Amino acid sequence: MKRLKKIMATALAVATLVPSFVFAEGKDYGSAKNVIVMIPDGMSVEALTTARWMTAEKKFVMDDMATGLVRTNNANTPIADSAPAGTAMATGVKSESPFVGVYPTKGGMPGAEDFDEKKAKMPLANVLEGAERTGRSTGIVSTSNIQHATPADFSAHNPDRNNYQDLGEQQVYQNMEVVLGAGSKHLSKEVRDDKEDLIGEIKNLGYDYVTTPDAMKASKADKIWGLFAEESFAYHIDRDASKEPSLAEMTQKAIDVLSKNDKGFFLMVEGSEVDWAAHSNDPVALVNDIKAFDDAVKVAKDFADSNEDTVIVIASDHGTGGITFGHRNITKGYDKAKLETFTHIIADAKISTTKAAELVNEDKSNIAQVMNENFKIADLTEEEMNFIKNEKDTASAIGRVVSTRSNIAWTTGGHVGGDVGLYCYATAKDGKRLSGTVYNNQIGKYVADLLDVDLNALTEELYNPIRLGFEAKEAKVEFKVVGKNNYEAVVTKGEDKVVFPIAKNYAIKNGEKVELKGLTVYTGKSVYVSKDAFELVK
Repeated sequence: MKRLKKIMATALAVATLVPSFVFAEGKDYGSAKNVIVMIPDGMSVEALTTARWMTAEKKFVMDDMATGLVRTNNANTPIADSAPAGTAMATGVKSESPFVGVYPTKGGMPGAEDFDEKKAKMPLANVLEGAERTGRSTGIVSTSNIQHATPADFSAHNPDRNNYQDLGEQQVYQNMEVVLGAGSKHLSKEVRDDKEDLIGEIKNLGYDYVTTPDAMKASKADKIWGLFAEESFAYHIDRDASKEPSLAEMTQKAIDVLSKNDKGFFLMVEGSEVDWAAHSNDPVALVNDIKAFDDAVKVAKDFADSNEDTVIVIASDHGTGGITFGHRNITKGYDKAKLETFTHIIADAKISTTKAAELVNEDKSNIAQVMNENFKIADLTEEEMNFIKNEKDTASAIGRVVSTRSNIAWTTGGHVGGDVGLYCYATAKDGKRLSGTVYNNQIGKYVADLLDVDLNALTEELYNPIRLGFEAKEAKVEFKVVGKNNYEAVVTKGEDKVVFPIAKNYAIKNGEKVELKGLTVYTGKSVYVSKDAFELVK
């Protein structure tokens, strides 16, 4: 398989229409039938430590998988955002904010490829696209909207992570077998600018489209698309289990469906709201979503233990919040502080501090009641009361009061630049674990190597500038705005007219639909198509 991969890379490079990518020589990590990438978004090492102390066992499943650290910097800046960090993990190339699955416009930071201006904003093939083309089944699971940065990094391409409509449309046409999460709003014809009914299209493409946990569990389909909220899930501690499945339940369902394929599968699982809890400085939501993520890790590990030829790799895309297990109020006496002084409020909390803020009435007269009923804080001080009343962000204010009382501190409401943990587990006979201190883009290269996928060659196969390719054939290329956030490229030569709808995996030649090997992607600068598209014009 390795030899075949090299032959394919050589053959494609000869005829390529785009600049050639050359990755630095890396290790041969062998091969694996099944690869599961799991991302606890925003989880720093200190956040994991904090959450671990809140468990009865004082231990997580992922603890025994630890193999190293990950350096998370962007191509051009030291502190990462989810979009470029996930892009690095999915494509093997460091990028910049707010890019999803596309080459950066700047470089220079450690671990980044030598920057080539000619490739700026060019789509980059990812490991999910590679796995699908090896005959494996593929899927994404997320507790955010599936169009959010991290799941989109593994399934779409756009220089703007907030263009959910375009990212979501690409996902519909990526031929994944499993999609589970939230985000139905961005596929709804009532909301979409182009008025396309993408939920109807999902059903037309043969998916079992489900919207409840019971329907998900009952599904026997080989292809399933489950969206359980318009935007995103509630935090795990606040979740209504009748409406939203847990991350572990979705992971189990995804594996059940994907593992039907004898050729194997690739699955990306994101615990999205670890990050959101940390942004909100909500310690209760944070520790519970990390626990929920570890439950999903157990599902994956149980599968790997009973199914040889599986590799699990776990890493956060970055840390968030700058949480510390320790606080200025124990600058003296930190080594005398008993464990329960850190844990007794957070571990026994009934709801997240974010949910608690929703219970505070408009004049904030019931703060004491909310804090007592949900966190057993019956002795709220006047200073704490005034702090919660006067802060604009009530959720963050309550979170910081609970944190301070628990000897836990936060440095920011944003991301931080520290290294994050690397975890790897392998039952594959020929699959070696990734270890040491690595860059996040090395994870993408590692996964590609396990899948026997050459991302360099695949980029050259899937993403070619449409104008360059067709004008070389003396065809006319026009870019047309069909409507708001709705575009197409039109190629004409002689009596032939070929329309390429943006974000879809087909063209329309002289009125007839023709399937393509890849998506048509518009990056705001150029339109890119798969190499086979050029065969539509002689």
